Amino acid sequence: MFRSRIAILGVGVLVASTLAACGSSSSGSGGGGGEYQVGFNSDLSGKYSLNGVGQRDGFKAYFDYVNAHGGINGHKVNLSVTDDASDITRGTANTTQLMTAKHVSAIGGYILSNVCGAAAAIAARNKVPINCNAVADDLLNPVQPYVYTARMAQSNEAAPQAQLAKQLIKSASPKVAIIIFASAASVSLEQGLQKISKANGWDIVADEQVSLTATDVSSQVAKIVGAKPDVIMGSLFDPLAVLFMRGLKAANASIPFIDYDGATLKSGLLALKDPNFYLLASTSLDGTGDGAGLVQYRAALAADNLNATTPFVNAGYLQALSIGEGLKACGYPCNGQKLQAAFDKQNVDTGGFTAGPLSYTPQRHEGLQATNFYVWDAATSAPKLALANATAGNGSSSG
Repeated sequence: MFRSRIAILGVGVLVASTLAACGSSSSGSGGGGGEYQVGFNSDLSGKYSLNGVGQRDGFKAYFDYVNAHGGINGHKVNLSVTDDASDITRGTANTTQLMTAKHVSAIGGYILSNVCGAAAAIAARNKVPINCNAVADDLLNPVQPYVYTARMAQSNEAAPQAQLAKQLIKSASPKVAIIIFASAASVSLEQGLQKISKANGWDIVADEQVSLTATDVSSQVAKIVGAKPDVIMGSLFDPLAVLFMRGLKAANASIPFIDYDGATLKSGLLALKDPNFYLLASTSLDGTGDGAGLVQYRAALAADNLNATTPFVNAGYLQALSIGEGLKACGYPCNGQKLQAAFDKQNVDTGGFTAGPLSYTPQRHEGLQATNFYVWDAATSAPKLALANATAGNGSSSG
């Protein structure tokens, strides 16, 4: 099952003498033995480990598949994995370790935007790109040369959410509510939703934040139910989204909730089966379809005994796909600086795996510019497409 050569690293920094011997990774060449070196750092044991483990497994599955089919440019990819447990100190230590001791050309993962933000300075110092699951706006605008996200930035999920909200609102004087969990990226989404709501003349009757450590949303449910909005938009990952929707139902409040790309098919949509829960998804939800990219995705997951509905398997696979295509364009050996230059020219047709191509430019380090929404269809007892190819935007003049 484990085709890629994987090293599970400790969460701390290596001893000082080892670090000194290794030196800076800015000259990282793809490693010894003729292999590319790639890192992965995410939450594998903490509050967001449900998503982080799925993300890791999808990331690994891509490189397992690549290695089983000859590698990239004739070279295998060696993957080193670390666990930050959504702790900033551990995340920065792991990032340093991967760059200076393992000499990786890139690192994927970073389930939490706060950890990505702290790692950004290390990436810049070592000239090694990081591809983060979630990124706050201050790392994307202005662009930080070594910070990327293969997904749509959370702030740019604001315009797609508002587009769907327009279809759901029936009132001539719309009232909206916003609820997010308080990561840096979700705060950026909240700000985008505020801008767009005000521009549309919508009355924001409730605006709630949930702590990153919260396990209960009853107070937020009570405030939003009391405000009687026509629609709710925001970001709650699966456990909180389930609690939130069940709280609305218990209060006999039938209000549509449009959630971000951090909720998932298996633990969100299928767990609830609620026709008022709308899920944003820029990548394939279940791997079905005829595109070449989807055929490879299914084959990669099957080889590692993974299910396409597992939370964040698709997100990890997308990050790995981006890095793999970057290495292919970079050639061998490929250090962080060369890979960064290759990323800035990346434009990949994912063969149906994503809504639109995966692409970056020197001015835009956000990989996807379109997304879909899904909702539970009680008539067919299955998810259905609620809105296709909604365009990214955050309510600013440039977005």
